[in-house]
Amino acid sequence: MIEVLCLLLSRILLLLIGGYELIWRFREHLNALVVRWSYDLWRSGTAREHHERRVLAECRSQLTKTPQHLVLVISPMDTNVDSVLLRKIFDFALDMGIKHVSLYDRRTKGKGYVELTALCRSSNEDQGSCLKWPPSPIPCKAENQPKNGQKTNGYVNGANGSYSPQLQLYQISASDGHALIADVCRELYEGRETPMVQNLLKQKREALTEQITGMLNKRLGFDAPDPDLGIVFARQTCTYGLLPWHVRFTEFHTHPSGRHFDVETFANILSKYSRCEQRWGT
Repeated sequence: MIEVLCLLLSRILLLLIGGYELIWRFREHLNALVVRWSYDLWRSGTAREHHERRVLAECRSQLTKTPQHLVLVISPMDTNVDSVLLRKIFDFALDMGIKHVSLYDRRTKGKGYVELTALCRSSNEDQGSCLKWPPSPIPCKAENQPKNGQKTNGYVNGANGSYSPQLQLYQISASDGHALIADVCRELYEGRETPMVQNLLKQKREALTEQITGMLNKRLGFDAPDPDLGIVFARQTCTYGLLPWHVRFTEFHTHPSGRHFDVETFANILSKYSRCEQRWGT
């Protein structure tokens, strides 16, 4: 009798959870539909473009710092982030002077996964070379270009920094995270008797860290600054294994799945990032 009662209670609990999930999804989709209706259908294409530029111009004038590198994390369960939205975000980032944007899409092909190759091919037909894809392998850096981890307290490029006429895009896969770290550590262990590894072990730990970072970037295929800002499209804040050695100082903002994302949302996230205080240590 007790077993039957427990089974019945578990079934009721599952039904309640399923009902809550269904109501939550319906509410978010209804909210997105209402916002999209009011935003897209009451303005012409030209009016929307002028509105977006005005919002971004106002945001840019109020920022004390802007990110060099923006990373977009899309959860496996998200169904609303498509190529159209991503292209809008790329345009917003280009207008704000952001120089690097990475896409980390954990969805599978056929279930919403966006391939940057196809997206940038169609974008470059309209925008010339504004969107740079694919990235150049291990590009040369400017000598005085600051990176995360240095004593800049997050003020890498302020609101009055130089405007970037191009946006470098990167696509990160699930195999680019912990698997790369394991591969590099395995290689160092196998070569532990070599003079190079022995010399690294005799130096300060920073030398070994720099060596590992360089090996990771070589396998990754590009060398970009650590992300300053991350936008997570998910119901909860989770990096889903995103390049653990790159996000040590990243400021993450979660945008709930199903909620409408527009220029005001993007500007609000940049404003929050501008107000936050990032500390790199001593």
